[in-house]
Amino acid sequence: MPQLNKKEKAFCRKFLETGDIKKSAEFSGIKKDPYELLEKDDVQNELKRLGGALKRCADSVALSALTKLAVGDVTDAVSLLFSDKPCDLKNLDLFMVSEIKRKGDTTEIKFFDRFKALKSLAEGFNSDEDAVPFYEALLSGAEKLEQSDYED
Repeated sequence: MPQLNKKEKAFCRKFLETGDIKKSAEFSGIKKDPYELLEKDDVQNELKRLGGALKRCADSVALSALTKLAVGDVTDAVSLLFSDKPCDLKNLDLFMVSEIKRKGDTTEIKFFDRFKALKSLAEGFNSDEDAVPFYEALLSGAEKLEQSDYED
């Protein structure tokens, strides 16, 4: 059974990273038609293997983040709420925060829903259907947090 050479392995990694077949071939130094390369069983098997590893890694990160949302510490966020003096936000763990609003002397902090995170953990975080709303919630929270930084 033939094995992939270094260029073909580099092509597979770059193709999964970018999704661009021509740039992947150029990056890896492959001169032949990259579409023909994709037809090779060994290349398809390598893409499946690497794709599975990426999915397992993404699932692990998502599960870790979901666990942190479910049982994470909110001390830094609460201390920010009660702080009289400005503090360096880079040193605070605000992972649990979904939104921060500030108007004048009033600051409002909203947290991600712990019960939803716990429910997702209890039901199992294995299907792609569960992952999409979770990632959307994380992205939404990050966008709102970023917007609140610009409003101040």
